[in-house]
Amino acid sequence: MREVSAHDETIGAADRASKRRLAIGPAWRWSLALYFGYRMLWTVWAAWVTSVFPHESREAAVSVWPGAAPLGTWLERVLLWPTARYDVYWNIGIAEQGYAYHVGSTAFHPLYPLLIGLLGRALAGNYLLAGWIIAQICCVAMLAVLYKLILLDYDAGVARRATLFLLGSPLGFIFLVPYAESLLLLCIVGALYAARRGRWWLAGLAGAGAALTKQPGVVVLVPLAWELWRAHRDDLRARRLAALRPLLGLALVPLGLLSYLGYRATLGDVEFSWQNPSTLIWALLVTPSYDRIWDHHFSWPWVSMLTAIDRLRTAPFFYLILNTFGMLIMATIAAYGALRQRGSYALYSACLLLMNLSIVYPYLPYISILRRFTIIFPLYIQLALWGRSRWLTALILCCNTLLWVYISEAYVRFAYLP
Repeated sequence: MREVSAHDETIGAADRASKRRLAIGPAWRWSLALYFGYRMLWTVWAAWVTSVFPHESREAAVSVWPGAAPLGTWLERVLLWPTARYDVYWNIGIAEQGYAYHVGSTAFHPLYPLLIGLLGRALAGNYLLAGWIIAQICCVAMLAVLYKLILLDYDAGVARRATLFLLGSPLGFIFLVPYAESLLLLCIVGALYAARRGRWWLAGLAGAGAALTKQPGVVVLVPLAWELWRAHRDDLRARRLAALRPLLGLALVPLGLLSYLGYRATLGDVEFSWQNPSTLIWALLVTPSYDRIWDHHFSWPWVSMLTAIDRLRTAPFFYLILNTFGMLIMATIAAYGALRQRGSYALYSACLLLMNLSIVYPYLPYISILRRFTIIFPLYIQLALWGRSRWLTALILCCNTLLWVYISEAYVRFAYLP
């Protein structure tokens, strides 16, 4: 029998390594590389900011430099503590104590706190670590599924740039902290990808997950209905049984939201009047207790704009200026892309634009508006299409980086509510 040479062994090992890389797939390889690069940058940046501006005694007591504390404490210091801000406390509190945690907690839909609670108990009560782990996993999966979704219409270059612009956006760090956005966008793009592949039950299940994660998640029903009509137009017109299965699959989306509404009703946190059916929309999207805490409401989009203009005229402050002009830029790009992209993406962008611009905060106009725009993924597809020019790509990254440095630093200092 012929002896195997060292050269043959080298070639065989290279072939096996190549097959393993192919087995992972380009979407996952790119997403993992993008995540780890961004994760390292964010960790170093957030740790440096908290070393210069320590907000809590625990951050001030533990140095950011390795060896200053036991390994477990030091890892918490650099990975977890700089992320524990604002809505993170709501998510952790609900996961640990349920919706009795605080008045207004029912505004946070249950899927993400439920997952945190399950994993947190398995981690001996470390709920912050549980929320952090879930956010990291969902971030990587969201980037990979979004990459695959974009590949259905565009080339790999557009998919890479779109995911890069999304994670590198001024609020991209929100996908790495224990907020619900990474899980929400994973469910949304997962539902659309499943629908595009004709897997309607999976699309409905992912859509229900989106509705149970955050209020805007229910919007995914609109583009899913468009995809269903496009794929089964003849069956729907003829009322054939072939259209029944996808219809039942998509019915999971509103059922998911209605199940949470029913649970809220058992807590007495639903206000609905049959004499005024429009109150059902309000009951579905915002809980009365949360409304009473934050004093916000839905109205026509121009009402919020007029409120912001009035505050800019009478009592301007920097974050109002930042949020207003950032919103105008992102809304313009999203609207431009909606006119040129797939019909389901256009409907998705239009619904979220209308929802985001219709929320009126009288005292803090456009608060958190940039974060709400972050989940409008067709916006980043449009940026990726423009980014075929290297010069324009460099310009987009430079603008994003400047805003990211300022906003992320302010978030870590508790100076900016995303």
